[in-house]
Amino acid sequence: MKKLTALLVAVALVSPAFAQKLTFQGTHPRPKLAIVAPASKPALLHTGKPITPDQKRQLAMTVARASAPKGSTGTMQIKNLAQSAGTTVLTAEQTFMNGASMESNNPSDVSEYVGVLTFTPGNTHTLTIFVPVNKNTIYTLAIKVQVGPGQNPQMTIVSQGNSVQNSETLSLSVGDNEFAYAFATNSAGNLPITLYSPNSSWAFESCEITSAAF
Repeated sequence: MKKLTALLVAVALVSPAFAQKLTFQGTHPRPKLAIVAPASKPALLHTGKPITPDQKRQLAMTVARASAPKGSTGTMQIKNLAQSAGTTVLTAEQTFMNGASMESNNPSDVSEYVGVLTFTPGNTHTLTIFVPVNKNTIYTLAIKVQVGPGQNPQMTIVSQGNSVQNSETLSLSVGDNEFAYAFATNSAGNLPITLYSPNSSWAFESCEITSAAF
């Protein structure tokens, strides 16, 4: 039996046809979600302090009002936002969770084992967060970053769609910062959110994604 096993291995190595039969074909890749844009202009909140749960809810309400159908007061949308919501947290160590993922472009340092993901200034050094979205849903991203030394450090956030309408730049402070970014959707797919600093080095810490139907 040992001789037969050794012979089969030898045949597989020297015979392309035989070896091909032993090659693991894997599984078919899942189809990619369509790229979609926010239903209305996203809302941004930065207070210089940690974002509270009530502030996240208020920000989501603002987006719900802006996205409510014409002639509607938005009462039903706001009421439903207080009900069950899912939560996903992405970090430098956990870059994929519940379908959400991150993609870095030209980072200065990456080490998922110790949670390091840093960037130098410029719009070619970016982090993109891909949020899988459903129709008629409000999404709120609470993003934590650490900003390096510099004068008037800034962060630009761009969502898929019109770069002028869906682009925001805010001033941060040196050290730890947290800001919230909320948007509504009217179709299902994948919605990318891109971050970069035009004038400061920075490190990504975490992104908490919450959602609620409206």
